[in-house]
Amino acid sequence: MKTKILLPIVLLAIIAILGVSLAYEVVQNHRISRSLKHLKANQPDTNDHKQSLQFMTRTAQDRGKYTPAQLSDAEQLYQVANQKWGTPEAKESLQTMVQKFPDNNRTGCAVLYLAQMSQGDERAQYLQDCIEKYNDCFYGDGVQVGAYARFLLAKDYKSQGDTSKAEALFNEIKAKYAGAIDHNGNLLVDILPED
Repeated sequence: MKTKILLPIVLLAIIAILGVSLAYEVVQNHRISRSLKHLKANQPDTNDHKQSLQFMTRTAQDRGKYTPAQLSDAEQLYQVANQKWGTPEAKESLQTMVQKFPDNNRTGCAVLYLAQMSQGDERAQYLQDCIEKYNDCFYGDGVQVGAYARFLLAKDYKSQGDTSKAEALFNEIKAKYAGAIDHNGNLLVDILPED
């Protein structure tokens, strides 16, 4: 008898939770959509604006793939690196993030952080992963992971005396990523090393 009474109550509770969750997602997507429309309507079409839109677009895509709790977990793992830069704990946290959330926009940023914390072949492999797997990921400041990884890898090649590989990447940046920036907002094409 108790089961017959409790079952409808439990089902109603589950339906209510699902309804609240769905409503939350609808509100979040509406806010993102409204923000994108506002940015498009009220700002000039500058390079920074385009890159900010790309970051927001990637973030919206992640909201479609992950729950709010998963996104929060990913962000917490990512923030360990910001708070404890260069420590083994930061590196371990970023590696955990890559394992748990391999196709998240923030994961591309995490792999680039791992590259910047590494040296030698390990650094080169992380940079190559950024180029091949996370090319279209963006930081909130508009830095494109793949373009910036090319820039860093090219500088590494140049410092190692491998000018042909460096030049190939510099030329790719000029041809395909002329609007790409560094974390200070400088165009990569403007800060390429001189020959």
